[in-house]
Amino acid sequence: MKFNQSTRFLKDELAGCLEKVRECSVLFKEEDIKNYEVRELLENMEKRLDNYISKMDNLIQFDDEKYTIVQFLNEVLKMEYNGILDYTMYASLVKDPALASDLKKFGASEGMHALLVADMIKNLGGVPQFNPPKYRREKRLSVLEMLEEHKRGEVEAVELLERGMKRFSDPEFQYFIGKIRLDEQEHLKEVERLMKEYKELHAIIEVKDYRWRDDYAGDEKDRPWIE
Repeated sequence: MKFNQSTRFLKDELAGCLEKVRECSVLFKEEDIKNYEVRELLENMEKRLDNYISKMDNLIQFDDEKYTIVQFLNEVLKMEYNGILDYTMYASLVKDPALASDLKKFGASEGMHALLVADMIKNLGGVPQFNPPKYRREKRLSVLEMLEEHKRGEVEAVELLERGMKRFSDPEFQYFIGKIRLDEQEHLKEVERLMKEYKELHAIIEVKDYRWRDDYAGDEKDRPWIE
């Protein structure tokens, strides 16, 4: 299974290279470049890459279902990893000890999810992808605004997991993702409870490095669990 996963990744990389070669060939013609050695090189590269991809399709049996499940689980893993960092960061910044304790609990739960998801990816023969977060600017927000951020994150998590359950019919996957979805639904209820409890708290939280969620696993059109 690991070999099939690796060869599938290799095929995807070759397909990406082929697309770039074809893009260069189009630009070569549009800009009327007269270097015929470059033209010959591009033509040879296109033929060879196309040939390699065709042979890989013919000779290697890919398990497309498992491959796509691994892609999906890596997106879930990134979601969980973002949750760990968000909850841990805000827990260290809020002044209310009870609220900080709740945020730490959420972060610990997301950490357990991340370990379970990474293990399942490895069991399927895939490689867990821990993408580091990115940073862009400082941020000031109220406690309620912070909790609203968490609510949006939990809603996104539940929706992602539900899309996966609709897309993949494997019983083990359904059970595994279903349990995580229940946990995220509980998180959502708890965050909504905290929003009511702290709606009158006007304390400001200052974040020195604010992280955004970057695109992952390609464009949405390439992800079959996105409708």
